[in-house]
Amino acid sequence: MDTLDELDRLRTALTEAGALVGSSDHGTTKSLYGQDPDGLEFEIAWLIPADLIDDRARQARTRIGHLRPGQEKARYGAQTRGGVGISVPA
Repeated sequence: MDTLDELDRLRTALTEAGALVGSSDHGTTKSLYGQDPDGLEFEIAWLIPADLIDDRARQARTRIGHLRPGQEKARYGAQTRGGVGISVPA
């Protein structure tokens, strides 16, 4: 996922379509879980850019937390591009 704004936009779209089945904060990744019309589940993730990963984000990888889009946007910036890997090919 390119930005947290885009992740939040997709959260709204999935919710409106009745396809959002969950969301989570894995510390260094922020994820949405959806289900397509055939019942297949999928994940959409935004990765914290490497230069923004701090001890708090590293420690949060040991648990699965609630995704709080507003707090994440305030912390990392709504238009900050996600890290290399899934959202931006290496």
